[in-house]
Amino acid sequence: MLVKGGMPEEKMNIEVPELEDGYPDPRFFGEIPAYGFFIRHVNGIELNNVEIRFMENDYRPAFILDHVNDAVFNHVKTQKNENIPTFLLHDVNDFNTHSCESVPDVALEQIEKDKL
Repeated sequence: MLVKGGMPEEKMNIEVPELEDGYPDPRFFGEIPAYGFFIRHVNGIELNNVEIRFMENDYRPAFILDHVNDAVFNHVKTQKNENIPTFLLHDVNDFNTHSCESVPDVALEQIEKDKL
């Protein structure tokens, strides 16, 4: 996946509205604090052999997981800038990475708030 990119680091702190009563169309949320995937309120997700790159330097993480249970990332490649995490995790249970380019293999049971 190739994205436009070009966002500064301050954009990683954007609050994404819940919009619980609306259709979950990405266009309704405006700017997103991840350049790749913003994953919220998910039980069970697995990404295999995914590659994410940007055309213009981007200072947001590739992935943000918020209130996620059972997330597995296998063979994921991401482009990143120095000192910018690949993953921002908030209230995540059972998080695993295997053979991912920019993060070590991990198996984390319960994460309140962390970054990799």
